[in-house]
Amino acid sequence: MAKEPIISRMSIGGHPIHPMLIHFPVAFLLGLVGADLAYLYTTDPFWIRVGLWLSGLGSFGGWFAGLAGFIDLVFVPRIRNLLIAWIHALLAVMTLALASFNWALRFYDESGFDFWYLYISLLTAALIAVTSMLGGQLVYGHGVGVHSEP
Repeated sequence: MAKEPIISRMSIGGHPIHPMLIHFPVAFLLGLVGADLAYLYTTDPFWIRVGLWLSGLGSFGGWFAGLAGFIDLVFVPRIRNLLIAWIHALLAVMTLALASFNWALRFYDESGFDFWYLYISLLTAALIAVTSMLGGQLVYGHGVGVHSEP
């Protein structure tokens, strides 16, 4: 555990922006697995539209949230010096690239649903799990973004 918290540069009133923004993209991209499975179970085209929206909102929201995390990574030396921060960032970029690819496939596909969408969604969900675990280690193990003053 860090002796002193590592204060975020991207914060509002001492609350770091990256953790505030990342919850919705994570929820959208994890919900995408459910939408894909619901389509396979029901074959209702509604779930194809839901999947398109979840993949798009998850991807774009993730890139937006990632920008706040990237600014902290680059401009806060104590964060920049943590290997786990770089691993977290690299996995997050890989995850978002995969999620964006999934969205692009869905956006330009006029035939409906392909099993690749589900495979990519499952891989994205697995990467989210690992990336989130590392993000938790940054907060709870290293005190990144923790503001302890009353």
